[in-house]
Amino acid sequence: MPLIWRVLGTNAAVLVVALAVLVFSPATVSSSPRAMEVVVLVAGLAGMLALDYLLLRRAFAPLERLTDFARGVDPLRPGDRAQAGEAVEPQVADATRAVNEMIERLETERRDSARDALAAQEAERIRIARELHDEVGQTLTAVVLQLERSARELRDAPVQRAHVEEARELARTAAEEVREIARRLRPEALDDLGIASALVSLATQSARHAGVRVAHEIDPQLPPLDDDAELVVYRVAQEALTNVARHSGADAARLRLAPAPPASPGGPPSEVVLTVSDRGRGFDPAALAGGGERGIRGMRERAVLAAGRLELESAPGEGTTVRLTVPVARGPRA
Repeated sequence: MPLIWRVLGTNAAVLVVALAVLVFSPATVSSSPRAMEVVVLVAGLAGMLALDYLLLRRAFAPLERLTDFARGVDPLRPGDRAQAGEAVEPQVADATRAVNEMIERLETERRDSARDALAAQEAERIRIARELHDEVGQTLTAVVLQLERSARELRDAPVQRAHVEEARELARTAAEEVREIARRLRPEALDDLGIASALVSLATQSARHAGVRVAHEIDPQLPPLDDDAELVVYRVAQEALTNVARHSGADAARLRLAPAPPASPGGPPSEVVLTVSDRGRGFDPAALAGGGERGIRGMRERAVLAAGRLELESAPGEGTTVRLTVPVARGPRA
């Protein structure tokens, strides 16, 4: 039944009941109403309003549930859809479908815009990494070579030679840091060897530069991922390990990449799960703010790009676990 007719029918039923009470009950109202008659009329009116409220609340309950759902939609947690339920009015079912279609469009548009933004960001990373390596890095290497020649020429001036050698070591350190920054901006292993080798390299770099030992476990039977999904997995792992080094206080972490259990026994896996965990100080996710919030939000936005989902588990004193789930490639990769 259309909602408008249901509301009209509810109000009509209440009025019919009130009319029947007035017609068939012995209650009467004097031309000069007495106090008791006023009390009866007020009580009757209150009863009619209460009955009308209960009936209308039941009629509008599906719309209230739809409103609550729409208010709780989180664009960084895609996939949720409103459920109309059974035996609902056509208008409610239509409104539910319209809300779901709107959410689908918004998620698609957000995913497309995020993909464009990420592509632009990665292109800029590649450009900066290339310039750092080819220009700044080469310039610093030339400075190191020049200082080495100057040091050899100052054999008879030990004090000046010591200053030149100190400057040479500073220049060499700067050149190594520039190359490391270039590698972090765009990991060559990801382009050349794939996500498994890139994550192993990332774990090694974390141990060497951040002092965090990373026990890595990469499933050898890993199903193929799209290029976007591989990039998202790498960046989320990179951000998660950076957070371990900066905030957890832990000196060890665990990184695992493996297929998710298949939906049907014996079937192929449809998702891949990245897990980065530590046993550090942990935190309350509900109280997260500032830079940490931006870091988590960035990981969630990347997960949306790959049509995946990001889960964060942490509590003070109990460590932190970041879990990213992304779908496998739909077809053979080029």
